[in-house]
Amino acid sequence: MNTSRETIFKSIRDALSPIKERAARPSVPRGVADAKWLPDEADSIALFKKQATASGTLCFTDLESLAKWLESEKTRLLYIPAEFKPLVDFFSSRMNVTTEYKRAKVDEIDVCITPAAAGIAESGTIVITDESTPDRLAALAPWYHIALLDRADIHRTIGDALAAMPKDPNIIWVTGPSKTADVEGILIQGVHGPGAQACLIV
Repeated sequence: MNTSRETIFKSIRDALSPIKERAARPSVPRGVADAKWLPDEADSIALFKKQATASGTLCFTDLESLAKWLESEKTRLLYIPAEFKPLVDFFSSRMNVTTEYKRAKVDEIDVCITPAAAGIAESGTIVITDESTPDRLAALAPWYHIALLDRADIHRTIGDALAAMPKDPNIIWVTGPSKTADVEGILIQGVHGPGAQACLIV
């Protein structure tokens, strides 16, 4: 005879078991969710910068400006994936750089550069996936996170971004730095993720 406890834990185990067959994506007509305020003639890159900046994301288009900002913030240790050798070479001459991100050094590495899967001009959002950002902890744990974003991967609208999303089990949309507020309305950044969010548009 099953006890209530056994019944509850069986339900939890069943719910957490891998899904054998995922449901197909629903077919949604394009354009139905597009923002009506979005002007047709607006440049998507310029719009992304405007919306990202409004949400608290700093946008850079050249390495020199990014390096000067990091130096002004007095960051201690910068993580860059080893496959981005030009970035490693450039920043190594300016600051302390490591190409390995390990949990043991999570308190030492305070700034990371990781690739992003996409950007969304309409909302100024950066999209992170497991495929594009295998070191997902590096994108979420440090105080400073810089997303490396290819301008060709910036989608104009949220609808466009949804249609282009890969079949990835984990997709994160980042719109500005991590923020939380209590009932008194005190806003605090960096509690659940980076306190400073930036992107390098290449």
